[in-house]
Amino acid sequence: MNVTLSQVVDLLDNKLREAGLSEFVNRKHSQFLDMEDEFFVEVVLNDGTPLEDVERVLRITAEELKPQGGKLDIIVRAIWEVVQVQYVGPSRAADGGLRAALAFQALLKSGRRNCHVMVDVFWGAMELLERKLGLKKFASGHSEATERRHLTEEMANRVVESFLKHQLASGGTGYWNPLLYSQLELNEPAMSFILGQSTAFEELRQAIADAFEPPVLDSFVKGLSVSRIAMKNFDAVLPELSSMLGGAYRRGGTFSTSAGELYGKLERTEQELLRKYFNARIAELKKDPRSSELRRKFPRVFS
Repeated sequence: MNVTLSQVVDLLDNKLREAGLSEFVNRKHSQFLDMEDEFFVEVVLNDGTPLEDVERVLRITAEELKPQGGKLDIIVRAIWEVVQVQYVGPSRAADGGLRAALAFQALLKSGRRNCHVMVDVFWGAMELLERKLGLKKFASGHSEATERRHLTEEMANRVVESFLKHQLASGGTGYWNPLLYSQLELNEPAMSFILGQSTAFEELRQAIADAFEPPVLDSFVKGLSVSRIAMKNFDAVLPELSSMLGGAYRRGGTFSTSAGELYGKLERTEQELLRKYFNARIAELKKDPRSSELRRKFPRVFS
């Protein structure tokens, strides 16, 4: 490429400043990475109001850089906060039929921009919540004391809020855009995760998430190739995740160094949930057209 990362950053800063949009950029959460054959650009905004304007400026700039050999992979997202969650009633399908779920509506806010999203919580997830908290059935036809019913609704709202905060916390290629995808589903595995997993579980889940992010994915796959490990072989991949513990970009703190030891500390349900999460990330990666070149280079890893 004929342009450098610093030149790309300076150019984008100037373009956003000229458009009067630079004040909305969150410098701490935004990132600019040189991926050898392209630049990964993630611009994070404190206010979602100018999302489309910022994205348009970045797309135009990306086209201007093409003749110079500068290829940009662009993500523009906003920081959202959960303002309110409210139980709506039984969930309904598009044709009006009842689903095996309960519907919750949430109000999200990013600066001066608001957004409404719906979350369908499946009955299995609600039953798990009730068992965990010792609450009576939320949607039963039996008469319940007013205080108990209000308590159940309050706890369900809090769990849905936690679920939304978790969805909004992810950046990079796995981020959730509530403006484009305003309907979410909370199933039993997700409920189990939200209700609280062990520290060991969270460390391993984060290690897996980091391994599949663009900044480290190439080196992770290359490492598996050198060790002649197929990605689908979770038990063989597990030791390779040790280098990810503590997070790819975290600073400070004390973290474990052996993924195998951490995995051994997990309850069986947590182990199964972690395997499902890992397999889901592999499935997402194989569907992502941006990983086609990586899959071509290392076919044995993806076999």
